[in-house]
Amino acid sequence: MTREESEAAIQAFLDNGGEIIRLREATKKDQEKAARRAYHEDKAISGSHRSQEIIEREKKLEASFIFSRVEREREG
Repeated sequence: MTREESEAAIQAFLDNGGEIIRLREATKKDQEKAARRAYHEDKAISGSHRSQEIIEREKKLEASFIFSRVEREREG
């Protein structure tokens, strides 16, 4: 995807009511966390009770925060 195509896609997203929050490169820690979550989501779908419990704990932790993840990452 060229820079022009990328900018056009971003503009189309904004024109349709989308909102850009803090854009940054994912750190190694972010990538590892996303990989672990994807692994557990896949295992939970397959019936792993341990992975289902891990996913539930993450959801409860996120729900306990005063601000949502989107609000924490919002610019400004």
